[in-house]
Amino acid sequence: MDAAAVPCLVGPTGSGKSDVGVEAARQTHGQVICCDAYTVYRGMPVLTAAPTPPSDVRHRLLGILDLYDTYDAGRFLVDCDHAVGEIRAHAGTPWIVGGTALYLRCWLKGFGSPVPRDDAFRAELKARVDAEGAHVLHAELKARDPHRAEELHPHDLRRVVRALEIIRATGKRASLQRLEWAGPDRVRARVLGLRRSWADLDARIEARTQLMFEAGVVEEAREVLASKPPPSPQARKVLGLAELKQVLAGTLTEAEAKARIAQRTRRYARKQMTFFRGFEALTWIDVAPDADAAAVAAEVLARYAETGTSS
Repeated sequence: MDAAAVPCLVGPTGSGKSDVGVEAARQTHGQVICCDAYTVYRGMPVLTAAPTPPSDVRHRLLGILDLYDTYDAGRFLVDCDHAVGEIRAHAGTPWIVGGTALYLRCWLKGFGSPVPRDDAFRAELKARVDAEGAHVLHAELKARDPHRAEELHPHDLRRVVRALEIIRATGKRASLQRLEWAGPDRVRARVLGLRRSWADLDARIEARTQLMFEAGVVEEAREVLASKPPPSPQARKVLGLAELKQVLAGTLTEAEAKARIAQRTRRYARKQMTFFRGFEALTWIDVAPDADAAAVAAEVLARYAETGTSS
């Protein structure tokens, strides 16, 4: 293996990448750098299905933030660069493992000058939505950045607001960022992905949802929602929290919540696969339902050694 190429292991939620990443890191005297927009928070390990690091494989960017903190791709780029440098300084192999495609894309391609959140501007937009409806923001985006507007559903307020925020801060269309990502990577990396059949992945998601409830996710959600200061808007978007809030309010049964959480997680997994298909040099590894993490890690290491590096 070329030590200059950083191995990255990706895949949809439920694909088993966390366990495989641990095995791969263990066999290469490495450490895991978590690439996940939600396990970066501490205080909700069950909701986020956060990995439990073994004593011999250190995990970075895992549970480093309080629930009220905010985090974004720009911060991940800086933090990931720092972690990669520290691991290599001690002759280790950094394994970037996770399912947040945007974070990995930004680390690979760069992000120029990251556009920070503008909470005052977001409050203005929310007031407009409350008064006039979500369609008014989408219409504005269509007038200012037709390409990005075409990509987004009018009710996808989070991304519509972010696109308008970027335009306001930079004077440039948000869609131009995607054109910049068409260029070469800023780092040398090898991206490998774990791919399961949809039937297998859906079954794993159902089982994991059941395990969440057995592990006390309802009580965890109660603590998250009661935390002071309150959780950030990003932390509140973690899958399942909205349904569990309804359970705690008595407007949804646990059985109904389980079904809805599993359904939303399945949809999220498909969306992740769509994002990862946009990675130009991603090598997919098909995983059988009965494959264990050690065997899959061996395949990951073999494919990484065969394919060499990308630049």
